[in-house]
Amino acid sequence: MSDKSVLSSRVIKTEPIKWKDLAFIQHEEFKELPKQARERLKQSILENQFSDPFKVWEDKSSTKLYCLDGKHRTMILEELINDGHQVPDHLPATFMDCKNKREAAKLVLVYSSIYAKITEQGLFDFLKEYEFNFEDVKMSIDIPELDTLSFQSLLTNTQPYNDIVARSLQERFIIPPFSIFDSRQGYWQDRKKLWQQIFNSQETREDIELIAKSGQAPAVYELRNKMRTVLGRDPEWDEILAEAAKRGMHVYGGASTFDPVLTEICYKWFCPEGGAILDPFAGGSVRGIVAGILGFTYTGIDLRAEQIEANERQWQKTIQNGDSFIKVGWITGDSNEVLKTIDAEFDFVFSCPPYHDLEQYSDDPADLSNMTYEKFVIIYQSIIIQSLEKLKDNRFACFVVGDIRDEKGMYRNFIGDTIDAFQHSGELKLYNEIILVNVAGSLPVRVGRQFENGRKVGKMHQNVLVFYKGDPKKIKEEFPEIKITEYLQELNYQPNIALSTTG
Repeated sequence: MSDKSVLSSRVIKTEPIKWKDLAFIQHEEFKELPKQARERLKQSILENQFSDPFKVWEDKSSTKLYCLDGKHRTMILEELINDGHQVPDHLPATFMDCKNKREAAKLVLVYSSIYAKITEQGLFDFLKEYEFNFEDVKMSIDIPELDTLSFQSLLTNTQPYNDIVARSLQERFIIPPFSIFDSRQGYWQDRKKLWQQIFNSQETREDIELIAKSGQAPAVYELRNKMRTVLGRDPEWDEILAEAAKRGMHVYGGASTFDPVLTEICYKWFCPEGGAILDPFAGGSVRGIVAGILGFTYTGIDLRAEQIEANERQWQKTIQNGDSFIKVGWITGDSNEVLKTIDAEFDFVFSCPPYHDLEQYSDDPADLSNMTYEKFVIIYQSIIIQSLEKLKDNRFACFVVGDIRDEKGMYRNFIGDTIDAFQHSGELKLYNEIILVNVAGSLPVRVGRQFENGRKVGKMHQNVLVFYKGDPKKIKEEFPEIKITEYLQELNYQPNIALSTTG
């Protein structure tokens, strides 16, 4: 007796359907469609018209018509309609014979797309939902990037499940949305390097001295000892740092600069796509440039004209031909006065205020860093309240702050004063408090003496305070699902962005 099976056709018929009524078996996160692939798919449909029928299964029990292959085509067709193209209400579909939804789900796995790819987490969830054995389906699916051995071990071992979830959260939200942001992690530092390929944020803060030249990593101190032996004298710190730079060592110098990854996260999480951002304590160029690159408009205010000029130079260096389709701008002046002249509403207030006198920015009496702490708080809170008056309803505001010590070494409760300023406005309440863990930098060098002399622990975190104005029930409506793609790499394909290293 032959053990060969008799092949039969699953195809029932091909006929036009109302494609907008299609239902889908897979979840939204099952596949990802990067921006470049989306554009290729759209161009293919425009050039070749609709030449490949949808593959569908009709569920008789619910009368639903499930799309087994063609989900992303429906998305592109919707985009084409929005762009002004005429798309027929009915398009051809091939009906497939399936006994039930589970059998139809297996066909979803089998059909592959040259544009979208199944994510690891999407596949994991799909197999779990429909109770598929990976061994039974892995020969039927084509996912070149998938390490089948590693993936199978994840399916059979419950211990790494949290790792899978964390990786999935990272893919969906840039980093997992937990109350700890750990900038020491490899994924954070890798993303920061991508931003540093676009622009050099330190260029605009060279005029401020915060981190002592001598506050360096241990490797730099070893270099100093070697130079002392060779030169027969104590080298100057400028000599040491110049030699360290030649050797490719990382050195710390100049003022603190804002983290572009933190900026990216806050914009993507708490500002509507393409929204307008107000930054009343602009400082350097980071928050403005990141806003422009991600497609947000940005208005920053800073007291120092030289800082604004440096920011504008940096922005012009970042974009080609000194032009951009995105409005990024800085206003010179005292925020307490400038805000009175701004007649506009914003979708997000985001800033990192001066930590009183921790950084000395200028000799201007209006500079908050030159005031007593009591006067500083009064002006600081006034600026916050004025900023929030320009924030639209059902929107977020976020300040990145850290507590500071007084002349006796006691904490001033700057974080509490910041929260009070927001909540005294009467319209905003504290919604999220996130701890940003910073890279240790030169802290291990400094903390020994600091702790020995006064039992002060080394501070290596800041507080990311997120407030909300409006009805929290409307957040889901106002802030739809976050769409994260590998847009940092894709910036190479955007004509208005120059990715050459700027310094």
